[in-house]
Amino acid sequence: MRKTIAYLGYGLGLMLLVYYGLNYQDALHIEAGRNYDPFPLMLFSYVYYLIIGMYIALPGFIRGMALKGTLSVNWLKILILGIPMLLISASGILFYYSVSPQLNSLTRWIYLKLNMNGTILIGVACGYTLLNSIAKKESEPDTVPVVKSRVAKIVVLLILGSSLLYIALSGFLHPMKFVGVQADIVKNDDQTGYLVNDGKDTVYFIRTEINYRLKFENMPIRSIRQSGRDLKIKVEPQEELRSLFSEDIFKQPDGCGFSSSGKETEITLTYTIGSIDPEGNNVDILPPSLEVLEEIKDHLYNAELVVELSDTDIKRFNLLDYKRN
Repeated sequence: MRKTIAYLGYGLGLMLLVYYGLNYQDALHIEAGRNYDPFPLMLFSYVYYLIIGMYIALPGFIRGMALKGTLSVNWLKILILGIPMLLISASGILFYYSVSPQLNSLTRWIYLKLNMNGTILIGVACGYTLLNSIAKKESEPDTVPVVKSRVAKIVVLLILGSSLLYIALSGFLHPMKFVGVQADIVKNDDQTGYLVNDGKDTVYFIRTEINYRLKFENMPIRSIRQSGRDLKIKVEPQEELRSLFSEDIFKQPDGCGFSSSGKETEITLTYTIGSIDPEGNNVDILPPSLEVLEEIKDHLYNAELVVELSDTDIKRFNLLDYKRN
């Protein structure tokens, strides 16, 4: 009877853990779409599947704790199985938040090879392995030599300690650098389509746009995101440039794209200053005259680039100092 109750309780606990965990994960997924910040979702998913694995290992762990003996950790098992699985399951977070080009390339390769489902399965296995590595030993000869266990323990602690230290100091070891900017006024006359009326109709516009192409080194991908409606990377015009527009077009860009290769990242911010609907279904926003466009072009670099890496780490760059000829 006691076993029956234990099995039922264990099964119910697993179902509740899965049910509420997935519901909370769905809520975080919606928030990530609203705020353009996937970190809470990625962090929860990483920890959640570790917990699932630990829960699966829980019955064996409880049985082991009920034995008489001394508490021990199988450091060799953690070193050979636990640490690699821990890093692989965290590859998505490391890729998204790493500023080291070498680490970024490695974690990106792992994450793309295994994809999200693969890292989830590895995370479950990792949680199971970590909890399963803690047990009580009865008074009998160790199956693993003591010397090897001590060496494995030292290596595990060194790996964890050096990894945490590297992550903490990565911003100092690989500081973000703003290395150049190109700004221009372009006419997007390929009649790019935009869905309107609840996605039922496609309307084509010919747009006049300001494009800023910003080049960085060691740019963490987490900076290329939005929080609410404010970009973490934005152009703030100075008076000479701001005065040429009747409205604040720089409040929010109409487009943001990026490409990355090695340690270099290029971000493009697009601001629309004129929009013509060839089919006449929408009100046209006439672009400035040719004379004003030339004046705007002459003042495109009279602005500052603002990069908000965190609430307390906000960097400003005068675009005139980084103009690329």
